Amino acid sequence: MKAQHASNPIEYKRDGITVRIRPTIKNGTKYFVADYRVKGQRKLVWRSTLADARAAASDAVDKIVSGQVEVLELTSSDSHTYLRALDALTGIKTPLDAVAREYAETVTSLAGRASLGEVCRDWLRRHAVALPKITVADAVTMIKADAKADGKSDARKKQLANVLNHFAKEMNTEVHTLEPNLVSKYLSALTLSERSKRNHRDVLGFFFRRLILKGYLPKGANLLEGVQKYSARKFGEISIYTADEMRRLIAAADDRILPLIVIGGFAGLRHAEITRLEWQDIDLEEGFIEIKAHKAKTDTRRIVPLKENLKAFLLPLAKKNGKVVSFVNTTKQLLKTAANTGDKAKEIKPLEWKHNALRHTYISTRIAESGDVPRVADEAGNSPQVIRTNYLKRIRPAAAAEWFAIMPETAGEKIIQLARIAK
Repeated sequence: MKAQHASNPIEYKRDGITVRIRPTIKNGTKYFVADYRVKGQRKLVWRSTLADARAAASDAVDKIVSGQVEVLELTSSDSHTYLRALDALTGIKTPLDAVAREYAETVTSLAGRASLGEVCRDWLRRHAVALPKITVADAVTMIKADAKADGKSDARKKQLANVLNHFAKEMNTEVHTLEPNLVSKYLSALTLSERSKRNHRDVLGFFFRRLILKGYLPKGANLLEGVQKYSARKFGEISIYTADEMRRLIAAADDRILPLIVIGGFAGLRHAEITRLEWQDIDLEEGFIEIKAHKAKTDTRRIVPLKENLKAFLLPLAKKNGKVVSFVNTTKQLLKTAANTGDKAKEIKPLEWKHNALRHTYISTRIAESGDVPRVADEAGNSPQVIRTNYLKRIRPAAAAEWFAIMPETAGEKIIQLARIAK
């Protein structure tokens, strides 16, 4: 049924804008219609009372004057939704469309795992206390001082200094401004091997954890989130010694450097760990070597069993206390020992000193002997995966048995004399 005009229209005028209010009867009910034009299009707003129609006319004029014409083009339901959204953003300068976009991105990222309220409450709980500010350089100085006070090994202190000093130089900022993308770019720009980058990443992880513990970073902060995990794998041939080569090294060795050679070859300790070893750490009676946490590369205490042949080599050299190896420059002595295995007169070429070959040989022969990779990994202070990729060379069980059968007397007088002549 068509609407019928009940009486003459009323004009509402303000700010040069006219809205006509027409009394109208529709289906036997009287209405008041606010009639105006926006962008050349006619708009009708129906109200049940004259007062409501005047309010609608006034609101329309306000919107036109303030430039919110688009609101007047919405349906009644959408218009109310729009207005409620604007009302909710009172005091917030962010535009409505930016708020909607940020909300959509956040909900998508959460993927139903938590509500926005839960995320906010968790963040506020972890950031309830204002964090003290400290520069990266000052934080590095503090962590290095802690390492010294904690009695960390010289090797560990040197590693921390090398990595963190460089990081502080590149990150001339405060700790709380650090973000994963900055750390990622820093590591990517290092002109180092993948393994060295892995070591840098590990040290930075230790650095960040200490800063969380000291309250300079919020609990739960993860500055390595999304940062590439570099491989620790060593590429290239795994070097080992044969039993005959080991006998030649032993025969040519000075008693002061001999413990390093036999402990490296028959217990698999790292070169640096042996140089930090003291005679009190070796229990010849019970048959084990204790590598204390502060003397281990991994900062983890471990126990390594003494093979019978190793015990036989160490018994005549053992002391009640003091360093097992007293040389300051052990590498120089090892190179000298390798050089003394040759004899020019008899055209016997000296052995090449192979870096880490004693440890590689021990691990390979020990696994060939026991068949137990996890056990050997624990003794060596590595993960089974690293043992397989970095240290393990396939050796026959018979060759492993020969390796651990090397005893002091098996070096032979002929080789001993050869070594003495070469000296």
